[in-house]
Amino acid sequence: MKSIEDIEKMSLTELEAASRNAEVPEDLLQRIAGVMLATKIVDAERKSRRQHNSVGSARLLKRSAFAMLAAAAAIAAFVLIRKPSAPVDSFDDPMLAYAQIEHTFQYISDKMSGGLNLVREAGPIVEKPGQIINKINEK
Repeated sequence: MKSIEDIEKMSLTELEAASRNAEVPEDLLQRIAGVMLATKIVDAERKSRRQHNSVGSARLLKRSAFAMLAAAAAIAAFVLIRKPSAPVDSFDDPMLAYAQIEHTFQYISDKMSGGLNLVREAGPIVEKPGQIINKINEK
């Protein structure tokens, strides 16, 4: 079995020749026919379920609409009844607050830099399939 690097270095004619020499299982056509038949059966069952469920979906839609209306009314009542709370200052010293903000921004910056490094490392790996396709299209 060839490695990915060997396959990438092969020319288009070498790839075609290698694909001609590939072994094909004898029962491949039977397996494909079985998969196609199973797909048709599953599609027919799904179509039957959709037709059967269309009647029930109207009832479900009405019930869902009433449930959403009730939930919206409950949320509106909660918002109207609830008294807004005043913001609480968690720092007495403005310099401590500023230091905390700087610390938080530094943390965010470190995490973003780490993510960018991962993207840079993954770049060549992500570009490989495109290079292979371009190589095939050129020949």
